[in-house]
Amino acid sequence: MRFIVLGAGAIGGVLGVRLAAAGREVMLIARGAQLAVLREQGLRLETPEGVITVQPPVVDHPSQIAWRSGDVVLLAVKTQDAAAALRDLAAVAPADTTVACFTNGLEAERLALRWFRHVLGVCVVCPSSFVVPGVIQAWASPVSGMFDLGVVPQGRSPLADELAAALTASGLPSEPLADILPWKRRKLLSNLINAIDALSGQSARADELVERARREGAACFAAAGLEVTSAEEDAARRKDFRLGKIDGRQRDGGSTWQSLARGAGAVECDYLNGEIALLGRLWGVPTPLNDRLQYLVAEAARNGAAPGSTPIEELLEKLRRVNEPG
Repeated sequence: MRFIVLGAGAIGGVLGVRLAAAGREVMLIARGAQLAVLREQGLRLETPEGVITVQPPVVDHPSQIAWRSGDVVLLAVKTQDAAAALRDLAAVAPADTTVACFTNGLEAERLALRWFRHVLGVCVVCPSSFVVPGVIQAWASPVSGMFDLGVVPQGRSPLADELAAALTASGLPSEPLADILPWKRRKLLSNLINAIDALSGQSARADELVERARREGAACFAAAGLEVTSAEEDAARRKDFRLGKIDGRQRDGGSTWQSLARGAGAVECDYLNGEIALLGRLWGVPTPLNDRLQYLVAEAARNGAAPGSTPIEELLEKLRRVNEPG
């Protein structure tokens, strides 16, 4: 089994380094400055336990790969980039290629199923950072991440079991599950903090906003009849998972914070808060807070705003007139 990591950023970088360091055959797909650095210096993973550097083959487009039967694509681009990445992939990869979506939200799996028959969803729990080309920080300890996975929409497959075993053997615990989407819905609810974190940073004054955004999300899933893993079950799965320090440093912010820091111009909150807005419109559930947060963080990305540049008092004022549903 060869692993094609499509998107060698924060999550793809952790996957690529850990799998390659464990002796697995890995190929990376990267672009821009990241591509140039990976070709010259390899990929450096910094963790609380130390540093690992690997230099697997890297290309800038799927068309540069001599595809083999049994290749598995680890899709690790941000969800807003998934459609374009999958379209490029579908033009050259065999239709029976398995695509595992290491993405936040629920949209990448839907997109992948338009082109590929074998799609796995992955519940990504991997606090990592990618700001400087060639360097990934994985902040969790004692393992860098957990990646439970399963067939979409549901079911089991030998390949899912094999991928989970390969990840676990590489130091990334993974359980193959018969129904992965309830876990991904729980993860989406947790990710509704991302917009607030990116706009204003961590603040105790934002806690109530986060809870309100999550209540809107839970109401939408309930109205749609979509199962969500309980908070208690999710906490039990993560009980041995801790954030650490790397050379005395702590993580600045989450994935959306990092997108603003890199000046990415677009953020995945369109598929986090935006997923809740979509479900609310489909099922008649008011989602005013998620609607507004989606707009504000997208505006910040378009305008090139720095992460954390909206003081929490200013953000609260902008959201003051947003009422809770009901």
